[in-house]
Amino acid sequence: MPRLRAEGLVTDRAPIAMAAEDGTVVEVFEWASREAIERAHASPVVHAMWEEFGAVCDYVPIASVAEASALFSEMTPLD
Repeated sequence: MPRLRAEGLVTDRAPIAMAAEDGTVVEVFEWASREAIERAHASPVVHAMWEEFGAVCDYVPIASVAEASALFSEMTPLD
């Protein structure tokens, strides 16, 4: 979040991180705008961050997380 904030891409709203039963970590945060999302895809800083994450994790669509199909999803909050 600090790098995304430094780039002006996300709001100051605190992100929420949760773990699904299978160990998948879901992080929810707020982009500053649609334009910020587009800028993120062109940002060398963001690309470097995504590369770092990609070395240790897989990106998956939220729909592939079993809890996402429940009306009231139960996940474990993370600090």
